[in-house]
Amino acid sequence: MSIHKRTFFFLGAFLLFLFIVFLKVNFHARNECQKGQYALQKKHFKQAITHFNRAIHWYSPGSKAVKNSIQALWEIGTQAEKRGNYDLALQAFRELRSSLYSARSFYTPHSEWIKKCDEQIATIIARKKGTGSPDKKISFQKRKQEVLRILKLKTGADVFWSLLCEVGFLGWIGFSIIFIFRTFTKPRGFNARQAILWGIFTIFFYALWIVSMSKA
Repeated sequence: MSIHKRTFFFLGAFLLFLFIVFLKVNFHARNECQKGQYALQKKHFKQAITHFNRAIHWYSPGSKAVKNSIQALWEIGTQAEKRGNYDLALQAFRELRSSLYSARSFYTPHSEWIKKCDEQIATIIARKKGTGSPDKKISFQKRKQEVLRILKLKTGADVFWSLLCEVGFLGWIGFSIIFIFRTFTKPRGFNARQAILWGIFTIFFYALWIVSMSKA
């Protein structure tokens, strides 16, 4: 096999792998979203929140299931707040907020929803603190601003380490494919020299991926 054919073969195998991963992520997101909608129809709100939260964790750009799950969690929260069920409302808004933060990399998807959740969480907590607690002497706006200040202390993902995480993952997959096809050749069998060369690259990018995930 010529160098050009091998290059195209490796590239095709790599793109196929990414496509399979994309399909898997979308499948799980859609499956969890459907489970959440079913639980919501049965008015099993806490179970619905759990499934919608899981759906958002299976985030991929442009995912309709993720968008529907975000909207569903928001509706659960707002409707619960209108009914005076503040505990359920807080759970819905907090789960929506945390799931979006968990999906971030070098950017935070649907960040506008996080701001909306911060506002609702702060409003509910400030309202709850104003009834039967020492904080009731403090004005509602001051209580709300204090909660918002605490919520905004949460820092975003480190862009540098997030980018390295992406590079490490893609490099690990790419060099793993190269390792397999360059090491196990039909005419000569196992090629130790090629195994050492491409094995070093594979291990390096795998280590980079693991370390950057812990730092991001």
